[in-house]
Amino acid sequence: MIFEPIGTLYEPTGKMLKDPEGNEYPEMKPMDGYWVIALDLTDEDKEKLAPYIVELEKPPVKFAGRDDTVYLKFPDRETWLSLGYEKVEEEL
Repeated sequence: MIFEPIGTLYEPTGKMLKDPEGNEYPEMKPMDGYWVIALDLTDEDKEKLAPYIVELEKPPVKFAGRDDTVYLKFPDRETWLSLGYEKVEEEL
């Protein structure tokens, strides 16, 4: 599995804002949860991660622009880390 922890994903609110130069851009709001995007999940990964796999109608980001990006939503970073995919060095 290839993965990229994102943390917070954002989605448009439907409201348009303007910057000081008058350019319009969509207002964004944070989506609940701690997000990780992934590619190439094995059957074992799919089974282990099934409770966290989310289908998004309009994904705000894709892994390397690929349409087969898998979206994983966790209640928090600690839950993601507890699964052992990401190794984090302890602080001294």
